[in-house]
Amino acid sequence: MRKVCIQVDQHLGEQLRVFLMEQGLLDTEFPIAKEGSRLYFPLRQRLTANEREKLEEKGILLELVEKDLDPISKKPADLSSALEGIVPDQLRQWLPNSLDIIGEIAIVELNAALTPFEQQIGEAIMVVNSRVSTVYAKEGGVEGICRLRPLRLIAGEDQTRTIHTEYGIKLVIDVAETYFSPRLGTEHDRVTRLVQPGEVIVDMFTGVGPFALLAAKRQPVEVFALDVNPQAIQCLQESLELNRLVGKVVPILGEARLIVNDRLAGKADRIIMNLPNDAFSFLDAAAKSIKPSGGVIHFYGVTTESFTAEMLVTDVVRELTNYGYDVEIINSRIVRPAAPHEDQIVLDLLLTPGKTTMAT
Repeated sequence: MRKVCIQVDQHLGEQLRVFLMEQGLLDTEFPIAKEGSRLYFPLRQRLTANEREKLEEKGILLELVEKDLDPISKKPADLSSALEGIVPDQLRQWLPNSLDIIGEIAIVELNAALTPFEQQIGEAIMVVNSRVSTVYAKEGGVEGICRLRPLRLIAGEDQTRTIHTEYGIKLVIDVAETYFSPRLGTEHDRVTRLVQPGEVIVDMFTGVGPFALLAAKRQPVEVFALDVNPQAIQCLQESLELNRLVGKVVPILGEARLIVNDRLAGKADRIIMNLPNDAFSFLDAAAKSIKPSGGVIHFYGVTTESFTAEMLVTDVVRELTNYGYDVEIINSRIVRPAAPHEDQIVLDLLLTPGKTTMAT
């Protein structure tokens, strides 16, 4: 499109830009062009005599030229705007208002009514989020001992591996073969800021290792990172090399209870138990892993309307007391909603040797 522009030497460009913006004269729907040492500022309208005089007072000699410029493409502000006229009005209420972005991959939950438009929705997600090159739709919940979620490609490249950055660490993740939630980033940060130099940490269900990596990056500690998923351990090993943390975290493939019995009994100052639906059944292993002098457990569980946080606390404290510890609740908080009427919560527990006879 032909646009009337002011042509100036580059050294006068910023002064002219500021003036044109203040006067509302710069046409921001088109780019400022550059050729050699000359800049071309597209105008919304012809300059008045008064505006010309003001420019001359600033030492800017007015040179008007016409240039062929293409309009700046405007990115939609949100998904709803990007799908205007594509998704029928009666279905727009079902458009997702949140999604998980892991590296360059977006994972979205779609209402079944939107299935005929899933490709357009995926493409719109990539337009709104320019760093996203792949979009998957959830096909079910997290399942199995490896905590995997079935996914369906709806737009972009068919790639499941990516590198996700969180609080300065780089995490190698395969969204199809490993478990990772970017919604736990704040919790990864919170827990690892509590870690003290010299601690021995057992991350019992490490996944791709966000707790382990961040703790090792922040403090001189020894971290044992356990998981039953060989793909998760492989990703963690790659992340250790990527973050130059090899030797500071010990990845161990296997079932947590067996590993504790075999090599980690009585070693831990701090234990992380991020397996909300099943962590309770591993409290015996956690108690065995804690040093005889005591330590801290970060226990993650799920509460519902019929199983409250108070009930969970009672059960966890009773169980650990059976293993000979006095238990103090340092902190209890909701981490995130897990499902309708369900919350994932964390209990920060301080264990000290008690008078109860150790259970066998």
